[in-house]
Amino acid sequence: MKHISSRYDNYEFDFGRVNVILGANGAGKSTFLQELKGHIATILPGAKSVYIEGGRTIKITDVLQLDHRNVQKYDRLESALQAYEGKRANSLADRVFDALVVLEKKGLQLKSQHSDDVEKWVEGGQKGEYPKRKQPPLDKLFELFNEIFPQITLNFSNEARRLSAIKNGAEYGPSRLSDGEKQVFSILADLIELDENHKVVIADEPELNLHPELAERLWTLIENEFPEKTFIYATHSINFSLRDNVDRIYVLSSDSEKITLIDSLDDIDRPDATAFLGGLPGILSTNKVVVTEGHEKSFDSIFYRWLLDDNTIEIYPGGGCADVSDIVGKSGLWSKISTKIALVGIVDRDFRSDDYMSSLESDGVLPLPFHEAESFLCIPEVISKIGERIGSQEEEFTAEKVSAFILTMLDEGKLEIAAKRVFSRAKISLGVSLRKRVVKDSENKEQLLSHLKEASDGELQKAVQVCDIQTLEAYLDEELASISEAVESQNIDRALYFIPGKELLNRIAPKAGCRNGDDLMRSLKRNFKPEDFAQISVFKEKLGATINS
Repeated sequence: MKHISSRYDNYEFDFGRVNVILGANGAGKSTFLQELKGHIATILPGAKSVYIEGGRTIKITDVLQLDHRNVQKYDRLESALQAYEGKRANSLADRVFDALVVLEKKGLQLKSQHSDDVEKWVEGGQKGEYPKRKQPPLDKLFELFNEIFPQITLNFSNEARRLSAIKNGAEYGPSRLSDGEKQVFSILADLIELDENHKVVIADEPELNLHPELAERLWTLIENEFPEKTFIYATHSINFSLRDNVDRIYVLSSDSEKITLIDSLDDIDRPDATAFLGGLPGILSTNKVVVTEGHEKSFDSIFYRWLLDDNTIEIYPGGGCADVSDIVGKSGLWSKISTKIALVGIVDRDFRSDDYMSSLESDGVLPLPFHEAESFLCIPEVISKIGERIGSQEEEFTAEKVSAFILTMLDEGKLEIAAKRVFSRAKISLGVSLRKRVVKDSENKEQLLSHLKEASDGELQKAVQVCDIQTLEAYLDEELASISEAVESQNIDRALYFIPGKELLNRIAPKAGCRNGDDLMRSLKRNFKPEDFAQISVFKEKLGATINS
């Protein structure tokens, strides 16, 4: 999607799927969004946009009450939709009630359609499968909200038309939610049923009223729900901009010649202090923390909360593998964490060597048995049971078919996988350093230089040994042999050890009747417990024992 801006001397903005507009106060971010919003129909003929402003105080009613003043507007789905759509390009705070009424009425429509389908099924002699009822939109809203706030459960009483929230055993109306909780609830209610005509979501300062980590989690979840939509944000938050989903960042300036496009997030470093200060509140809110890799909690948070089934345990994304080790070991800034907090680190096996994984385990970090957390959902028994429960596939995706699919994928990708494993094994850290005693005992420059030369020669020799072509060839032969053995012996556990889990899950999920890996995770969460699967149950016991040790 491209837009030529008259405000910025006809500068052409070329947007990807997820875009961030950065700029200091006064750079014109909000004004630019208004300009963009007014031109969507020209940029994308027939398309509509949804506009959301952050930080506004939002009033949520506890009862979806219809009376003589509004019954004509909201009594039927068609009229409610018309009223709602008329407010889409304006303030979110003004349309929350409309959104909830529409979601409720769409649910009633689904219920009525399901009743008709059942009646036809009975009249047809009960042939075929019993008609399945689609998930009501309000139920989906409540489910997604619970993913963001695991301690809060939302409900709706059809008889009383009343919304309620339950937290720690206390029940209350959503009007008593915090400002941040109201913001999340309202955004989800507004976006959960976007149709294909609403192609662009424009959000001004989406992080306002929300903890930075919460804002990142919320919008990443929404982006994953609507992979076909374009998202354009204006924000001050560097952390929000550095999310994995972000494709392009525009840094605005009042001078159009100074507008900067950043289409590689590698151009910006994430300071250690930002990671520390951003994560500390979540870590200090509980006595038990599972530290994972990554910078957003979408999949890992859902998976580990489902796995552990314990809301007293915080799931915190610590960054890279070394960061997880530092946090668990309370190194550097992390030494300031209270000693009363139990920190357990979990790291993806990725393409790393077994020797490196063993060294992490000795430091108190638990390596996964598979490539990454998503790999657990690729276990054939898991995929086949989910597919069976959903029942939307014309041909059953059995455990045997899942296994064959995994082994074929491993065989076809073995060269690339082996190469990446070799790259990981050949990665070394070089640096000349001397022990303090050696430096102290050096009586003159010549002695010090002699010690430095010895240390330098040792580092160079280490590089030569690791980067020697015969060593690399031996590594490659070893990795290819291990992969071939896994394929020939049809060892699925070893296959899941080698294949990147995210890629595999997103390829398998549609075969089980799910849109993507996140969708499959939600189906797993709704329908099964970890104890339903032997391998997952074993890992749960090991993780639980580590947390409580």
